[in-house]
Amino acid sequence: MAKPLRILTVALLFSLAWAQSPAGTVIRNQASATVGSETYLSNVVETEVLPLCAAALSPGGTPAAPGQRAVAPAGGFAYFAYLLQNAGNASFEFNLSWKQEPTPWTPTVALYHDFNANGQRDPGEPSLGRLTLAPGASARLVLEVRLPADASGQLDLTPVATCPTGEQDADNYARVVVGAGAALNLEKSVDQSLVQPGGEVEFTVRVRNSGSQATGGEVLVGDALDAPTLAGLRYVAGSAQAPKGVLEYSDDGLAWSSTPPAQVSRLRLRLGGLEAGEQAYFTFRMRADAQVAPGLRSNLARAEGPGGPAEAEAVFQIAALYAHYLGPQGNPRATPGGEGSADDRQQAYAFLGRPLCFVHSLENAGNSPDSYTLAATLPQGVGLSLQALDGTPLAQPLLLGSGQTLDFRACYSFVQTTSTAQDLVLEARSALGGGTNRTTDRVLSVFDPSALRLQKDVDQSVVVPDGSLTYTLRLENTLPFALTSVVVADVLDPSLGFVSADGGGVFDPATRQVNWSLPSIPANSSLTLTLRARVLPSAPEGSEVRNRFSLASSEIAQPLSSNTVSTQVISAQILLQKSVSPQKAVVGDLLTYTLQLTNTGKVALEVRLVDTPAPGLEYQKGSSAFSGTSQASFEPQGNGPLVWTGLRLEPGQTLTLTYRMRVLPGAGPELRNVAQAQAALSGGPVVSEAESSALVSVVPGVFTPPDTLLGRVFLDADRDGRFTPGRDLPLPGVRLVLGNGWQVVTDAEGRYAFRNLGGGVWTLMLDPASAPFLPLPHPERLGSGYQHRVRVTGLTVSDFPLEMPLGLARATRETVLEFGPLRLTKRMLPLPGGGWRVVLVLKTGEPLREFTLTDPLPGGGERTFTFEVLEGEHTLTYDLPPGVPGLPGPEGSGKTAELTDPQVRWRYP
Repeated sequence: MAKPLRILTVALLFSLAWAQSPAGTVIRNQASATVGSETYLSNVVETEVLPLCAAALSPGGTPAAPGQRAVAPAGGFAYFAYLLQNAGNASFEFNLSWKQEPTPWTPTVALYHDFNANGQRDPGEPSLGRLTLAPGASARLVLEVRLPADASGQLDLTPVATCPTGEQDADNYARVVVGAGAALNLEKSVDQSLVQPGGEVEFTVRVRNSGSQATGGEVLVGDALDAPTLAGLRYVAGSAQAPKGVLEYSDDGLAWSSTPPAQVSRLRLRLGGLEAGEQAYFTFRMRADAQVAPGLRSNLARAEGPGGPAEAEAVFQIAALYAHYLGPQGNPRATPGGEGSADDRQQAYAFLGRPLCFVHSLENAGNSPDSYTLAATLPQGVGLSLQALDGTPLAQPLLLGSGQTLDFRACYSFVQTTSTAQDLVLEARSALGGGTNRTTDRVLSVFDPSALRLQKDVDQSVVVPDGSLTYTLRLENTLPFALTSVVVADVLDPSLGFVSADGGGVFDPATRQVNWSLPSIPANSSLTLTLRARVLPSAPEGSEVRNRFSLASSEIAQPLSSNTVSTQVISAQILLQKSVSPQKAVVGDLLTYTLQLTNTGKVALEVRLVDTPAPGLEYQKGSSAFSGTSQASFEPQGNGPLVWTGLRLEPGQTLTLTYRMRVLPGAGPELRNVAQAQAALSGGPVVSEAESSALVSVVPGVFTPPDTLLGRVFLDADRDGRFTPGRDLPLPGVRLVLGNGWQVVTDAEGRYAFRNLGGGVWTLMLDPASAPFLPLPHPERLGSGYQHRVRVTGLTVSDFPLEMPLGLARATRETVLEFGPLRLTKRMLPLPGGGWRVVLVLKTGEPLREFTLTDPLPGGGERTFTFEVLEGEHTLTYDLPPGVPGLPGPEGSGKTAELTDPQVRWRYP
C-alpha cells in the first residue's frame, strides 16, 4: 500500500508544477534504475502546459457583506478603488462591466484606469471597457458612481471582470448610502504578488473617508501581523512609515506604544479624524523565512471609528522554491567547502567480499515537497546497493517534505583488488525542477581481507553459572599503511557481566559494549588485548555464550569482524553434609565424624576438602576412611585444619568420609567443627563451594564446678556502678536473654541468675522494652550497653546499672537516732508504681546483744527486727503499698508520707 501512496503524492507534485508553469511549457520526466553496476533509463514522458485564464478582482464583497462603503447625497458622486490581477498563466484581454442589485432608480457608472493608485478619478485617466494583462500583472481601477437626483436608500453594485473563455470574477460588491455622514473605506495592497522565500514584501494600508461629512472623531487603522495567514513572515524592524497620524506598536494586542517592542505582532495608525474625501495611509515590510510554506497568503486590516468599521484584505503568493543537497551524513551541504570540495567527499579502503558502505544525507532545502532519484555511474566490477540505515533496500523515488532530511547508505561491492583510487559519484535528481546535486565516495584501494587478521580466543569451552571467562583479542595489521583512530568494539552476550579490560577498555552498560580507542596500529604490527567477564547466575543451562569483536578506523569505514568463539554453560554444584556421633560427650571420649560429598552437577569435579576442628579436639591418625571412590585413603596434610585433596567426583557420584577425634581436657561446653568443600573443573577455577558443621555438647564431669551467671538490674542513683541499698532502686520484672536463647525475669529486688552454664564467654542482653532506662558505663558492655560480654567461670556476677531518670526525683523523709555506740537513720523513698520504701540503716561501734528494733507504721501497727548480736553496719528495708493510712494519695497530690520514729533496745552483758 505504501508504493501507490508515494506515486499519488508525486503525481500531485507534478500537478502543482503544471499549474505554476507558463502556458506552452513542456515538462519531461524519465525514471532510472541501477542493477549491479548498470544504470537503466525508462522512456521519456512529455506534458505540455495549456493556457489557464483566471481574473482576480479585489476587494471582494457580497450584497450582505459589501467590501467597500460610501455615503453620498442624491445627485452626488461616490468612488471605489479596485485591483484587477491576471492570475492565469498567459496574457488575456479581460472584459470590464458592472452590475447592481435592483433599485427604483439607475445610477451612472464608469470604470477608470487609476494610474497613480490614489483611489480617485484624476484628469487624464481613461475609462475602461477592456484591459489586457500579462500573467501575474495587475492594474488599479476606480469605479465612479453618479447618483440621480431622485436617488434614495442604498445601492449595492459590483465591477465584473470576464475572461475570453467566459470565466469571471463578479463578487466584489460595494455599497452607496444616499444621505449625509462619514463612510470609512479601507484598501490594502502589496508591492509584489509573488514573494520569494527569504525575500521582503511591502504592504500599504490606505483609509479613506468616502462619506459626505467629516468623521468628527478618532479613527484607528490596525493590522494583525501574527495572523495564521502570515505564518512564516516577520515584521522588518523600523520599516513602518506614515505621513499622517501616529504609528503605535504592540507585542500582544493589549498594550500599545509609539516605541516598537523587540517583537512586533500588531501595528496600527491613530488618526484624529478624516474630512470628507480625505485619506491617510501607512506602509510596512515583512520578511519571509527561507523555509516558508508556498501558496496563497492574505492579510486583513481593519479601520474603526465614525463611519466604520471597514476591512481590507491583501492577497499575495509565496513562491515555491526547489533546492536540495546531497553530502556526507550530518552535512548534506558539505560545509564549509561546499559542492565539489573535500567536505563533499568520503573516502576509505575496501576489502574483497565485504561491502563498503558510506552514509549520506539528502536534504530538501526548498519550501515545497519534492521527490528525488539517486543514481551513480560505476566502473566495471563495482556494484552499488542503496539501503536504509536498517539495511533494507531503499525505495525510489524519495519523497521529502520542506526542510526534511533522509539518511541512507550507499554500499559498494568489488570483485577484484586494486591499488589505485576510484571516485564514485552519487547524484540526486529533483523531479520538480530543483536540478541535480552530487557527492563523491572515494575508494582508496581494495585489499584482500586476510591482510588484516582479527583473532578471538577464550580460555574455557565449558563454564558454570557465575564462572569467569577470559577473552583474548589479537589484531595483526599486514596492510602497507598504519590504521589510525582505531576503535575496537566487543559486545558482551546477555549472559555475561563485565569484570575488567586491559589496554584502556571502557564498558558502556547502556550498550553492553566494551570499547578500546587506539591512536594507531602501525603497518606490519600486532596487538593483543584481554577482556574478562563473568557468566551471570541466570544464564540458561546448556546455552552457548557467543562472542566476537570488530575493528574500525579512519581508513576502514565499515567495521571488520573477528571469528566467533563459543562457550557452553553447564551447571556444577557440590553438596556437603556433616554429622557426628555421639552428640554429647565427656572429656576423653572419641568422636566419629562423617562427611558426605555429592556432585549434583553435570560435569566431573575435582574437590578439595578442609575441616577445621574446634579447640579441645585431637585428630586420631589413621582414622580416615572413604567409601564411594577407588582412592582408598587420604591423610590430612600438616597440623591445624584437616585437608584432603585430589578427590574426583563424577556427575551424580557421592563420596563418604569418616574420621575420629578425641575430646581433650579444657574443651569448651560446645565443640563445633566446620567443613568446607571447594569444587573445580578439571584444571580450571573453583566453580562451586559448600559448607557444613557438626556440634557436640560436652557434659561436665563429677569434679567440674558448676558455672553460674547472676547479677542485679537497678537504677544507680549515685552512678557508682554498684548497688547501694536504700539509695539505689532495684528493677523487678526486667527480661534478660542469654546467647543460647535462655531467658529470665528479675525478682522484686532486681536480681537474676542463669545456673549450670558451661564455662566460657557468653553474650547477655537486657531487653530495653522491659527496662527503658539508659545503661551506665560498664566494663563488660557492648555497643549501646544493653549487651554484656561476660566470661563465665564458676560463680560470675554481671550487674546492669541504669541511669536514674530525672522524673523519679521525689522529696524524701529522713530521721536520725543516736544513742551510745548506735546510729540509726530512717528514710522513706517514693516508689515509681506508688507506695513507699522504708530504709533503716544501723551502724554500731561495738557488739549489741539481744538487739530489737521496732518501727511504728503510719495508721497503726509496727515492724520488728531482732538480732542476737548486732555488729557493724546493717541496712533493713521494707515497702509500704499504696493506700496505707497516713501515706499520700496518687502522685501529684502534694502530700508527704507520715514519718514515724523507730525504737531500739539491747542488753549489756
